[in-house]
Order: sequence, then C-alpha cells, then structure tokens
Amino acid sequence: MGIILIYVFAWRKLEPVSYLFPDMPNRISVIHPTIFMRALFTATMLLCTAAIAFAQTTVVEVIPLRYRTAQEMIPILQPMLARDGSLSGFQGQLIVRTTPANLEEIKRILASVDTAPRQLMITVRQDADISSGRSSAQVSGSVGGDHGRVTVPGNHDSRGGTAVLREGDDRLRLHVIEGSRNESSSNTQSLRVMEGREAFVSIGQSVPVRGREVRRTVVGGQVVEQVVDSTQYRDIATGFYVLPRVSGDRVTLDISPQRESLSRQVPGGVSVQSMVTTVSGRLGEWMEIGGIGQDASGQQSVLLGRSVSTTRDSRRVQVKVDEAP
Repeated sequence: MGIILIYVFAWRKLEPVSYLFPDMPNRISVIHPTIFMRALFTATMLLCTAAIAFAQTTVVEVIPLRYRTAQEMIPILQPMLARDGSLSGFQGQLIVRTTPANLEEIKRILASVDTAPRQLMITVRQDADISSGRSSAQVSGSVGGDHGRVTVPGNHDSRGGTAVLREGDDRLRLHVIEGSRNESSSNTQSLRVMEGREAFVSIGQSVPVRGREVRRTVVGGQVVEQVVDSTQYRDIATGFYVLPRVSGDRVTLDISPQRESLSRQVPGGVSVQSMVTTVSGRLGEWMEIGGIGQDASGQQSVLLGRSVSTTRDSRRVQVKVDEAP
C-alpha cells in the first residue's frame, strides 16, 4: 500500500502531511476541510474540461456503402481508426466515430475499396478415362489310345476364336479371347459469380438401386423367413463449391469439386471423386487442380489355360476463370 505526500499551504509555513491511501480523504476532510473541498472541485473541473475537449475533437458520421457489405469493409478499415474511434455497420451503412482528420482518411480508403466487384464465369471440367483389357487361352479336347484316353473339358464361351484339330478319335480345341474396351467421359459445368462471393452448383439424377432383404415374421409360433426384392433410389450428383478472389489479372480460388457415378465393380455401389484445394492462376487459363489414377490387374489359371485382365482408371479436374462481360 502506497503513501501519498501532500503539501498543505498555510499562512506561515509549508506543512507536509502523509496518510495511508484508503482513508486519506476522510482524514484530510477532518483536518483541512476547506483545502479538501477546493482540491476536489479543481479535479472535477479538470475532468469536465478534458471530456468537453475530447468531445469537441470527435465526430460521428454515417457513410452509405455502394457495392460492398459492412462485413467486408469493417475488417479492412478497423486497423485504420484512431485510438479512441469506433466503427460499426447497419443495413448497408458504416457508422464511424473518430477525429475529423481520421474520418477523411477513412473516406479516402473506402473510396478505393468500395468498388463494383467483377463478374466472373467459372468453368469446371471433370474428365474420366477408363480402359480395360482381357486375354485368355485354353486348350481342351480328348486324346487317347488302346490303353486309355485323357479328356480336358473346355468352357462354352462364345466370344473369341476357336481352332479345332481332329485325327481319328482325337480332338484338340484351342480357344482364344482377346479384347479391350475404352471409355471416356467429360463433364463440364459453368457458373457466373461475383468476386469475393461464395457459390455452389450441383446437378444429378436419382438412380434405382436394386437389392434383396430378408424379412422375418412369426406364423403359428414359428419364425418364417422371406426373401424380398427391393428397389431404392439414390441421388448421384456432380457439382462444385467455389470462392474466387481477383487481384489484377490473377485469380485465387477456394474450390471443392465432387463427382459421383455408379460403380461397375460393386453392384449398387457409387464411385465418388472429390477434393478440396486452393489454387491460383491467370484469368482465362485452364488450371489442373487434381487427378486420380488407378491400375488393376489380375490373372487366373486353369488346367491347360490362363486368363489375364487389366483395368486402368484415370480422372482429372480442371478449372478456368474468365471475366464475364
């Protein structure tokens, strides 16, 4: 606890008087009531004068916004305010309380940033290339003599080519299958949006997914199981979310594209391609934001035969931003 030293002016001499801080006003008012009242009056007047002076140096003004929102402008202008100033927004307007000089500075900054946002056309292209191949060869037939005969059955696949050799009762059959399939698809979506604004677009369809379920019921005290075919519809959608920001001829995108398709490997399954990223590039240029590649191969061997299959799945996503007229 501190000690405050007060010099009391009297007619003949200067008397130093010290008191502990908590009860100092009471003791002064008892010993020197006139001096205490004068000091209190002087302090009050000084505070009132300071408050009036500060009020005279601050102004309040309501500034209407032309293109931007208050939520966009406040983070930009807040660091520019004077020390005791304040800034708030209400229904497309800024309410500023600050000094006159600082208010003029705020207005100059606002005039340079409260401009019409650009209209942008964002195009997302999602490509998929799927190729598969299969090759198989099998020998079957029957060969024998007086002491026995060996027979190797073959399959009854009508695809491919077959060569048959016969000599007497002997018969050899060579069955060969060689095939490939290539499938390509491209999905393009475009969306018009203002810079600095979020946008989302999605298109798709509901597809039937068939399945089976087992239903159990109690009949006559016994549990009876019944297999029932069912059909459910599932939404398959393709779209993207995007937030563009433009600086000069360069654009920065927060983008999240997604593509769904029915799976060829899993009946009733859905293949999903999605990503979340931030990219930057020039206006009017295609930017590749991601891709997926998958290779699969398998082989199967049987008596006097072999089958080999390969699958390649390649997907990529590109985006382009143009300034709309």
